[in-house]
Amino acid sequence: MSAPSTSTERASTGHGAARLPRAAFVLGALLTGCPAPPPSACEGLGAGVEAAVSEDRRLLGEADPYPADGMLEARWEALRTSQRARRAMAWEVVARLVAPVALSEATGVTGAVPRFRTWYDAADLTRIFRHAYEGLGSDGRAAGRRFTEPELDDVFGWSTRAILEVPGWSLDRFAAYAASIDEEVELGGVGGLTRIAMSPDATRHLMRSYPDILRCFAEGSPPAFVDGEPGSIRLAREPIALGPCAARSVGPYFVATGGRLEARFEAAAGSGLGTLRVLSGTSVGTGTEVCVGTTAEPCEAEGPGPFVVEVASETTLAGALVVTHTAPDVAPVGCLDGAFPLGAATVAAEWRRADFDPLPTYDTSAAAIAGHITSSGATWTPAGEAMPSPDEIYTMRVPAGSTFWLAGLHIRTRELRHWVNITLWWSPTPDETFGADRSASVEALGAPWNQYAMCVTIEDVERDPDPTGGAEDPGLAAALEAVNESVLGSSWCSNPYIDGAPGLVRSNCVGCHQHAFTGVRPGETVMDELRYPDLGRTFVRNNVPADGFWGIDAGDDIAAMMQETVDYWAGR
Repeated sequence: MSAPSTSTERASTGHGAARLPRAAFVLGALLTGCPAPPPSACEGLGAGVEAAVSEDRRLLGEADPYPADGMLEARWEALRTSQRARRAMAWEVVARLVAPVALSEATGVTGAVPRFRTWYDAADLTRIFRHAYEGLGSDGRAAGRRFTEPELDDVFGWSTRAILEVPGWSLDRFAAYAASIDEEVELGGVGGLTRIAMSPDATRHLMRSYPDILRCFAEGSPPAFVDGEPGSIRLAREPIALGPCAARSVGPYFVATGGRLEARFEAAAGSGLGTLRVLSGTSVGTGTEVCVGTTAEPCEAEGPGPFVVEVASETTLAGALVVTHTAPDVAPVGCLDGAFPLGAATVAAEWRRADFDPLPTYDTSAAAIAGHITSSGATWTPAGEAMPSPDEIYTMRVPAGSTFWLAGLHIRTRELRHWVNITLWWSPTPDETFGADRSASVEALGAPWNQYAMCVTIEDVERDPDPTGGAEDPGLAAALEAVNESVLGSSWCSNPYIDGAPGLVRSNCVGCHQHAFTGVRPGETVMDELRYPDLGRTFVRNNVPADGFWGIDAGDDIAAMMQETVDYWAGR
């Protein structure tokens, strides 16, 4: 018996005439309508959602991992006390996130998609979770057994083949579908009109955490403050396949004072025995050995400092190298199987329809921002409008024929203790104010990524003593000073396209995300000054149930999907 079909397998935009050459390859069964998710004061007002369908997942292949910087935590003090350093770091995160990645299958036009466009959306996760949960069998489902890592490897691989299991699809039909994608804007549409995208590490963590998610879904939010042992974060899980006398290393990873790094090798069936080492330093060649043993036992190292992990074979070695970090300052995560891993990243995209009305534009100069934030209920007000071309803004066309602009991105990566929180927005004057210090790495990517402005926060308070953030550009310096509320005042980061609710022009991202999966709706943090002071920007809990990911109980409502699947299989 198969699990229930995914009602969000493909959501039609519902506007415009269909482009028959591509639409002809879309099964009617996959065109089931789906309402857009409810607006989120923290994540933006969506333009509707067209989910990544099975055929596009085959084109994309397995999602490309986010190449997280394991040494970023070593710069924590410098980043929290310097806007300039923080913004330079954030631009490098953006460059990694939008770097071009080739598709797994050829299409009618040569090209690549930004890395985040290969990531998993709610429809992918639904398809993958239902298939994996069915595979647990009746005993595994009854026991609420977690998925093993090999089971997750298998189901994510299966997701790229799932379209060929749909009646009416064949390799020939898929080849014809791929060939029909013959324009750049159609290549940009591969993956659909996804609102929330999750890196492979983030998606796997949600899969592993399904028992914890379901517990909180049934019992409600845990207390805001809890005591307990320090939490741990997975830094890496690297598949290893070595021939005789070979070696593989991962890292470096920074471990703070009081923290501990643990490396262990999960051997596959038939694997030989090898050597496992942890070395201090940033490379194997220059590091000092602090732990050495066989792959049959874990190896540990105490902070502070950077560490590299190496596994070496004598005969053959196969399995996975797993590296974790335990630190006293990792916040408790009450509704997941621990904090998200280092490689976890999520993107909330704001798409605007490009077929009819112009795109509103916003003035982010110091004078304009100062006018916006004069009251707690202020909102972003458009200053003009534009009709940008695909060379100026990321543009996609979906199979139904509608065209969309990517107006903004809300980016979160787990490279720091409170995540790196970045928001990008399209700007008609991209080299002014919040785009004036764009990095060479982003500039090298060219259009359209050099047309976006950016702000970043990493905690709830601003600790840079310089109100101008040390910015060299006078316009950026003045804009940063306009949003500055003095040292140890609340930090600032707001996107004019995403943070549209009253008050969010003064937001800082991190305050809002602490309340994910607590029963608080996003808008409440702005409206309830008593419970969520300072427009919800200040930390008011140490137990962050969903590690700041709203997709579990708002927007994509992943918890409800998981419960629906479990209810379907109950007793079967």
